[in-house]
Amino acid sequence: MDRNLFSKFSDLLESIFLKMGYFSARRHDLRYPAMWMGFLVCVATTVDVGAQEVTRFGFTRHLMGTEAKVVLYAADSTKAASAAGRAFDHIDELNEQLSDYLIDSEVTRLSKTRGQPIAVGENLWNVLITGQKIAYASEGSFDVTVGPLTLLWRKAMRRATLPDAVEITNALAAVGYRILELDASSRTAQLNGENMRLDLGGIAKGYAADEALKALAKAGFASAAVDIGGDIALGDAPPGSSGWSVEVFDLNTEGELETEKLTLENCGIAVSGDTYRYLEHDGIKYSHVIDPRTGYGVKHERRVAVVAPSAMIADAWASAYSVMIWEAAISDANVRANLSTRFVERREAGLQEVNTGKFLRD
Repeated sequence: MDRNLFSKFSDLLESIFLKMGYFSARRHDLRYPAMWMGFLVCVATTVDVGAQEVTRFGFTRHLMGTEAKVVLYAADSTKAASAAGRAFDHIDELNEQLSDYLIDSEVTRLSKTRGQPIAVGENLWNVLITGQKIAYASEGSFDVTVGPLTLLWRKAMRRATLPDAVEITNALAAVGYRILELDASSRTAQLNGENMRLDLGGIAKGYAADEALKALAKAGFASAAVDIGGDIALGDAPPGSSGWSVEVFDLNTEGELETEKLTLENCGIAVSGDTYRYLEHDGIKYSHVIDPRTGYGVKHERRVAVVAPSAMIADAWASAYSVMIWEAAISDANVRANLSTRFVERREAGLQEVNTGKFLRD
């Protein structure tokens, strides 16, 4: 393999991984260093597939406000770099459509409309329709209309000052998944409340990871994985293995935090529930994870990991389960056959863990 070939792609590659390593989701409490997730992509650089030798290539780029990573297996370094570049470009295109930080994104333009059906593009529609399904299923624990509250708490975090109760009440009046109306026959969205603002932060990165993975598969790289800030889409297993090795936070028999490895393929996985980013007021720590029903950052210390058919679904449910009260989240997760969930929360008796699906131990 000629490594000089990679210099031609310096504009799109921030780093190249040629040895075994992991991708950290960077969603962890700094007080609990074991609470992180990443995936080990391969124990060697090259593997033999029949008569052909393939190499694992890893690429990173800063996108969607975080680090996006692509891993794929290929016999040709030039084709690998080109495919990764196209995947990154697609993620960037999706960000330009779905980010509420951008004043001219499609979702920002939609947020400025009121009381009229607006035709939306395929990507925004896919995110909105899935978001609404999960909003109804979670009774508003996940809600893409949370934007007014998000904006308020972003300012509060920067100023290190709790939002005024009146401000929260006013923002809450503009939040509600039931006042977002979607029409599948015309693929339109209609905002039926005043001062509404959509925020897709709890679902868009997962969707972008899924779409980038699809682009790689279409280009002939089915053994690939995409990680956007910890929302991970996994394709076919790496050559010569049964799946991607994913490290997820776990409690050992002594109730101490460590990690566990799962072997996964053709699915999505996400973690949520960060409490290391919080605002403290009168001795109470409010997480940056906002409960759309109360208007306040959640106060419990919880980690959630979700394995789902797609990274988008994993992303949204991880967000929802981070908000729900403990008992409701566990009860809901136990009846969702298409999800596998791990919860770790600091309770009165100490850290407690509950698992469903693939997280259950034999």
